[in-house]
Amino acid sequence: METTTAWHLGLPVTLEPADGDAAGPHETVGLYETGDRLLLAGLPGEGETADLRRFRVRAAAADDLVSVEDDGLATAIRMGKIMVPLYNHAVVEYGVRAGLLALDPAGGDAARVRTSARFRTASRVGPAPDAGDGPAPGERAIYGWYLGMPLVHHIVLPEYYGGTGPSEPSPELPSLRTYITGTVEHQALSSPVRQVPTADGVKTLISHQNTTDIHPGDMPHNSFGFFVLRGPKGDDGNVRVDPCPPDSIPADPLAHQIRIGDAWVRLNHHLVIEYGVETGLLRLEPLEFGGIMTTRFPDVTQMAVEIEPTGVVPLGEMARLTVGTMNLQKMARGNSPVDPAARHVRVSCRSFAFEPAEIRARVGEPLAIELTCEDNPHNFTIDEFAGFVQTGVEEAAVGGFIPDRTGTFEFYCSDTIHRAVGMTGRLVVED
Repeated sequence: METTTAWHLGLPVTLEPADGDAAGPHETVGLYETGDRLLLAGLPGEGETADLRRFRVRAAAADDLVSVEDDGLATAIRMGKIMVPLYNHAVVEYGVRAGLLALDPAGGDAARVRTSARFRTASRVGPAPDAGDGPAPGERAIYGWYLGMPLVHHIVLPEYYGGTGPSEPSPELPSLRTYITGTVEHQALSSPVRQVPTADGVKTLISHQNTTDIHPGDMPHNSFGFFVLRGPKGDDGNVRVDPCPPDSIPADPLAHQIRIGDAWVRLNHHLVIEYGVETGLLRLEPLEFGGIMTTRFPDVTQMAVEIEPTGVVPLGEMARLTVGTMNLQKMARGNSPVDPAARHVRVSCRSFAFEPAEIRARVGEPLAIELTCEDNPHNFTIDEFAGFVQTGVEEAAVGGFIPDRTGTFEFYCSDTIHRAVGMTGRLVVED
């Protein structure tokens, strides 16, 4: 074989022809040929020779579930609402397990493997119990990443973030890192832009996405957040960032891609982020303890993935356990005014749902939403008519608006990730 580039866990590696007299047997490693790149399923020792078992990756499902090139090689699979590029072997193995992809043996080669990364990690991909019937495609919103794959994050937020969870991490639970980046993938929902009170006044929390360094599955983990920013060696030529206003939190733009060699690599993969930190392209700004997290893949198919930690980002040294970075309990926004002649509609919130989830009204009829919350602080937001009302746990508040045209309009909770996990309803306005 000729010297070529392959990818392992989001980072490039070089495959060189093995010496003709290289002694065997060698470690056997899978090499997946997709429509975009070669993917190495494991790493032997630096400079060691591996026996590569080559497979062509092709579609085993309908066109709306798998993207392919003209030569028949697959390039992406659908996970939830997102077409996910086949950029590492874990995505391929998920696709095979889900019945979306098939592997055709294509011979083998012996090759010496060299890495350009400053660290090497071992990985294990294995089966996990599937999630029963699971959500219908598109039913669950996706707002987290792991190894470039979308995850549904379930988080019990601390009280200072507007939740019901503890304000400090549990010493009995393992911990994970949540890297907060710019928008790495526009197909995925981002946490919305919002105004939040902080110790230094009201700030703009800019739109962002999250990448974890662990897929905990059903095992609860303490989550520690880190903003991902341009580092001391980062510039326009090697780190792409999202624009941010002058009053933003964080004060500097969030990064979403770095350049490795000739390739721009998205920051929805924790090893890429940690590589950027290690090389100085990126730096991290820590947040407080962010709550207790579990995760799952968005479809029925589930998979257990374990990655050896790099040690680049020690939790104990970087995470702040103080409270005050931002108070998410209530947005820095007043409830919209109520017309004295308004019809009052009682709406309750619980478990990321509105009751009732549908409200009917007439054009020009003033409405007053009487909002109550049972479990977490929530709000009722309807953009088309500038309606907004927010309240805390076991509190009540009123906000009003006047629908001035017919149609069906979405109302939602704009607090953190609530809209992304389905906290929406509809207003039907008739003549």
